[in-house]
Amino acid sequence: MSKKWLTVITLGICLNIISCSNTSSPDELDDNAVIAVINNEEIHIDRFKRELKVHKKKFRVQGTGESVPEELLWLKNRTLEQIVQNTLFRQEAKKNNIDISQEELSDALLKTEVGYAEDSFNKQLEFEGLSRKEWENIIENNLLINKLINNFVNSKVSVTDGEKLRYFNTNESKFHKREQVRALHIMVETEEEIRQIQKELQTKQKDFSGLAREYSLGPEGVRGGDLGYFEAGQMPEEFDNVFKLKIDGVSDIIRTPYGFHLFKVVDKVEDRKMSFDESKKQIERVLLREQQDKAFQKWLVQLKEKSLIDINYEFLKKIN
Repeated sequence: MSKKWLTVITLGICLNIISCSNTSSPDELDDNAVIAVINNEEIHIDRFKRELKVHKKKFRVQGTGESVPEELLWLKNRTLEQIVQNTLFRQEAKKNNIDISQEELSDALLKTEVGYAEDSFNKQLEFEGLSRKEWENIIENNLLINKLINNFVNSKVSVTDGEKLRYFNTNESKFHKREQVRALHIMVETEEEIRQIQKELQTKQKDFSGLAREYSLGPEGVRGGDLGYFEAGQMPEEFDNVFKLKIDGVSDIIRTPYGFHLFKVVDKVEDRKMSFDESKKQIERVLLREQQDKAFQKWLVQLKEKSLIDINYEFLKKIN
């Protein structure tokens, strides 16, 4: 008999593959009982309970009688679907000799921890109910899935220039550049310093770029204070008035938590529509994401259709 995607089981009837002795107690389930079989791989209730507990914490649903039944049902189905998918992905990766090297795993683990204050990462794991080993297994599994999907889905999707052009022509309103200014910037620590610099500018003793190189604490100081072009909203709101300056205009003194600032506008570019060439990379990202999502869903359906998946919904119903 050909394999097919089995999603329904009559309540109260045990699967042939799952022993009826597991239901000897109507109120308690043996943690070793099998809740699902995926291509001959058994999924035991203890694993399901562990992953359900993580999902409960993640979605702030308590594992007590206080839980809303609809929420618990949704979480159980979500947990089961996640287990089924991850198991299928892992099986498919193994079949195709796809694995994760220790170097790849170590690099990913390190990147995940970057940015956490001392011991805060361990507290986060504790909050989520995960041991460090379980967390490492999750990261490794995610890397494996990503590599599998890249090999069998994403790498097979491409976008032609014709598709990009059609998208551009039907979505022109999405592609425009807001007003931009190119400005020079001086930042110093004290008000006394900035007023002295302002005085030198007014008496034209030195030009703005020279003063920026000499005094500015900002990293752009070595470039004469040149910030390049930026749009409104890309800088702290204290700097919004810079857009009101004319070319060669110098701002009033601006105070922020970082220090005291002066700006000089050296160029302005008005709000305008972007050309197709300017928009191509952005369009490609949008279209690739859409097509990869569609290709993934199709691939996942095919993967399930060629797999034999048995679910014991009687057990699922009893788990709280």
